[in-house]
Amino acid sequence: MDLRCDASATFQHIHLLMKNKYSKDISTKFKVLGIYQIAGGGVGLGLTIGLIATKSVVSGPLLLLFLVAIGLYLYSIYCGILLLKQKDNGLTHSLINQYLQLINFSIVGYGFQYASGVFASAGIDLTNSLNLKINFGISAWQININRDNNIIFININLIAVLLIIFIGKIKTKIAQERLEPELLQV
Repeated sequence: MDLRCDASATFQHIHLLMKNKYSKDISTKFKVLGIYQIAGGGVGLGLTIGLIATKSVVSGPLLLLFLVAIGLYLYSIYCGILLLKQKDNGLTHSLINQYLQLINFSIVGYGFQYASGVFASAGIDLTNSLNLKINFGISAWQININRDNNIIFININLIAVLLIIFIGKIKTKIAQERLEPELLQV
């Protein structure tokens, strides 16, 4: 009797995965992460376009920097769309997007910061002395090329760290769900 119940439950689990591709728990996580990435990308895109609108003249190098920022925010939106469609590569692209947001820095005139969505960064500022630095905000970017040579800092985006861990757990759960029916058939 127990064997039949287990077999029935296994059949239902396999049918659920074949029909919906992912369990309800994973589908919900895909949806939440997808909406977050689309919202973060949308806010960043809006802020960037608003910044462009305030400039009376946009030179070639400045235009290139704006295009990089726009490209990053469009990529975040793309990641979110892949997740909402439950595409297999959605988590991989989302992981790449989070790694791009993981570290921001400014060293000898070159700097990079990109955050799509909420960010909370912690790091060190060595500009005048050793200072601990904490920043919070929503969708931000900054790219420095040969500017502010005396500023030296490095920060880790703690939200990106948490999302990288979250995505890793989703990938592990997917692997377990895909392996489970195979193990039960043996």
